[in-house]
Amino acid sequence: MTETLQAPGARTWLATTVRYGKMAHTATFKTDRPDLRRFDRCIVRTDRGRELGTVLTVPAPIPEARPPDSLWDVLRKASADDVNNAQRVDLDHRVRELEATKQAVKKLNLSMKIVEVDHLFGGERVVVYFMSEQRVDFRELVRNLAHDFRTRIELRQIGARDQARLVGDVGHCGLDLCCRSHLKELGGITMDMAKVQKHTADPSKITGRCGKLLCCLRYEYTAYTEARELLPPRGTKIQSAKGSGIVVDQNMLLREVTIVKEGTEDRAILKLEEILGMPKSTPGCTGCEKGGAPSETGMAVIEEHPTVRTEVVADSGSMEAPVKPAEFRSVGRVDDLPEGRGRQVDVEGGAIALYNVGGSIHATEARCPHSGGPLGEGEIEGSIVTCPLHQWRFDVVTGQCQHLPAIKLKRYEVKVENGEVWVRI
Repeated sequence: MTETLQAPGARTWLATTVRYGKMAHTATFKTDRPDLRRFDRCIVRTDRGRELGTVLTVPAPIPEARPPDSLWDVLRKASADDVNNAQRVDLDHRVRELEATKQAVKKLNLSMKIVEVDHLFGGERVVVYFMSEQRVDFRELVRNLAHDFRTRIELRQIGARDQARLVGDVGHCGLDLCCRSHLKELGGITMDMAKVQKHTADPSKITGRCGKLLCCLRYEYTAYTEARELLPPRGTKIQSAKGSGIVVDQNMLLREVTIVKEGTEDRAILKLEEILGMPKSTPGCTGCEKGGAPSETGMAVIEEHPTVRTEVVADSGSMEAPVKPAEFRSVGRVDDLPEGRGRQVDVEGGAIALYNVGGSIHATEARCPHSGGPLGEGEIEGSIVTCPLHQWRFDVVTGQCQHLPAIKLKRYEVKVENGEVWVRI
């Protein structure tokens, strides 16, 4: 194996995640300053120019598979003068440029709505965000604005969600909008996410400032769908230490069911582990009357209730597809992972996060189940890692979420041989 020697006086590059710009973009930057801390203000260079950003993760070694030249630079830690200048630009130049742009659009009679203007810290360009329901020829507008502002002009068309990110304030919960505070990618939201969580169908209750379905509907969707597969559906007859009865309700988050005891009107609440011989529910079944007749592929009706017909898998073992056996794979050396730090490692079929907790190496899935934050870049206190995007906390030893007990990270078996870290994947 060939070892690359570092030249005397060469920089030691570290990686850190920084949020920047009006759209709250996040990206990984390289820096030679190990003294940067979370929420420090800094000056970064992006493909747009020099910008003021906020540090989200402490600097950590750059993964070997990622060349430092592929990362943008943290130029320096922002001084008090830098922050004051940025505030002056935002309150003075941006306001004047926003009004001038609106007047120019009105003068040219263009069918577009100006939403916001982003004047970069370095002055290299002014980014104008606008909305329009049709294609707009804004070449003359760009020429006029470049002449007036004496800098490069960039026009970006946005949708309703990005408009809320730029000019919105708080949501129904009273907190800052997720898209403004921490949400990096605005994924697709469906009505099924609202239905499975038993939300009202009233549009005013499940839509956000953008007029679209609330982004937070997907935060706990995975926990609900997993619970729906585990809990017996409504109408199923079950046995427990509290007696037998018919399931009449489900509590997905607490993983509990409510039963009406046989021969009485008494109700009892049972936890999942209290159910004896619980039948496996058909995926997606919620106890409706659309069960259908028994098939010849292992399905059998186990209980028939006056209002419900329920099906379960009689012999799921014979129906399972063969699974490729897990095997140990080398993911690096212990020396590359300082104590109290984490890192993300790309492996076949995806990525995992490694952590060094008191000299012991642990491995979990790489992405936070909340909204995909990079857990390997999170800060570790004891055995608890904090997601850098929205501060959800997980125990890397057990995988347990510290906020919602129903959520757990997938963990992987780890062994260390001669300083080499092996993970069973």
